[in-house]
Amino acid sequence: MSTPVSTVTTAEPTAEASRWAGTPLATEHWLEGVSGFPAGGVGGRAVPADPATVVATARGFRLTRGHLDEVLAFAEFLAGEALDFDERAEIEQDVADSFEDSPKRALLSLRQLAGGVRRVTSISPVRRAQRRLQVLTTTYLLELRRQTDGHELSTLMATVSRHNPIVRYRAGAGIVLVADAMAARMEQHRLVLSLTGRGIEASPALADQLLDRADKAGRMEFAEFAGSELRLLLLREWLRELGNSELDRTREDLDRAVGSALDVDIVVQQLGYRASLDIAGRTF
Repeated sequence: MSTPVSTVTTAEPTAEASRWAGTPLATEHWLEGVSGFPAGGVGGRAVPADPATVVATARGFRLTRGHLDEVLAFAEFLAGEALDFDERAEIEQDVADSFEDSPKRALLSLRQLAGGVRRVTSISPVRRAQRRLQVLTTTYLLELRRQTDGHELSTLMATVSRHNPIVRYRAGAGIVLVADAMAARMEQHRLVLSLTGRGIEASPALADQLLDRADKAGRMEFAEFAGSELRLLLLREWLRELGNSELDRTREDLDRAVGSALDVDIVVQQLGYRASLDIAGRTF
């Protein structure tokens, strides 16, 4: 009697997956995810905790699990990463303390925060990147002003700063350059190099080179650095929308440009400008 032989069927990669194999586009950016929040975080939970669960009461007002989770999701949205257990507990305790001190004022602030947090899931990745840039800038500027007055960073922003700190700040222009923006600028390099078939890992010296460029940049160029994550998301969207023949031509053009460029960052930014202008032209 013969023994049945089991077979394992491996799914063939989709055309889209094959198209981007070997490039960063083969992997989803966290802002492109369904939730729009970092993986493993509170905002990206498949099964959220019961938001109606009461965690504290004061003077007839109730603080719920939903309130706490919205603050945690907001913090993780700015941090760009899921927070660990101790960080979440520290923020939760800070919210609870504020609630006990002034429950009505605390709940008003939490309701204002909740609207923005809930909208994240319903907007596009590019809009998420725009919103994140705006909120990071506004919130960090407020915190910097508080520090000037002798106050420490709030518990929430102290946590965010451990994950996504300010690396450069232009006080006169009101522009902050955070670590995630620099990482996004590096990622643009990886993306462009991968499209030309070159090594996907950026040079170890590139971060120092880009920071030096940011230090010497005028106001407009410094603002471009600060908005690097938005530019990255625009570039990723634009590339995905190219037809096969257009993509092939773009790869050929990039290969020639990168091969002859004295400064690859200029090529990277030119492609980013092209993508931004094309998407803006279709939007308006």
